[in-house]
Amino acid sequence: EPNPDAPIVDAARDYDLMKKRMAATRPDVLIVIASDHLNQFFMDNMPAFLIGKAPRAEGPFPHEMRTFGIAAYRAAVEVDVAKNMLQLAPNMGVDFSFSDEFHIDHAFTVPLNFIRPEIDLPIVPLFTNVMAPPVPPARRFFEVGKAIRKTIEELPSNKRVGVLSSGHLAIEIGGPKEGRSSSDPEFDRRMMNMVGRGEVENVIKEATWENMMASGNVTPGFLNFVLLMGLADGKAPTVSGVRFPKSKGSVPYMAWDDQPGVLP
Repeated sequence: EPNPDAPIVDAARDYDLMKKRMAATRPDVLIVIASDHLNQFFMDNMPAFLIGKAPRAEGPFPHEMRTFGIAAYRAAVEVDVAKNMLQLAPNMGVDFSFSDEFHIDHAFTVPLNFIRPEIDLPIVPLFTNVMAPPVPPARRFFEVGKAIRKTIEELPSNKRVGVLSSGHLAIEIGGPKEGRSSSDPEFDRRMMNMVGRGEVENVIKEATWENMMASGNVTPGFLNFVLLMGLADGKAPTVSGVRFPKSKGSVPYMAWDDQPGVLP
């Protein structure tokens, strides 16, 4: 008989495999792309794309640790890389906002604790707006991803740069579909199949604000995956998939790397 908890075990295994894949790339610095969940940026002041350049990044917020039992994460920021990205990006078509006063919430700390629990690498936090309308459209997320790739290629150092991002598929918070394994499993499967095949134009066509909100009222977090597709220059991921734990949000994973032998 199927074990309803098996997807949770499988998702933990996926995280471990992503950790191994990231380690195999031997990065010197991690650009971490995630979104603030109205903890410090709100409807009255929400930058579309922001780079944090303070010397340290730490989080999550105290209420997140109390409510969800999320572990803390405190890392040095690679300030030179952050400043160089800010200087180079306008030539690539992106004017990033920046901040020396920021906190990283669970969208940053959870994947960091799974993928780099050693806390031994400096990071560059990059915040995206997926919460406060008007949210940039999927096409813009893809273009910004491509611009980040070009910016990394032009950095005046020989540091190996890894990129770690979090996002999600269909999720409903505070609405009638909350509490399911996914608020729209069909959306999840369809979008992940297209991401896995590198179908950029189909993903952009499907990832409209209206379609995402119909699937769940915070589903636009999916746009961070569209950004990754741009950063990968439209190539299909080396590996991707999604799990559906019981009574939990779906857990997707994807990696673009040169480590095919890491997965069995």
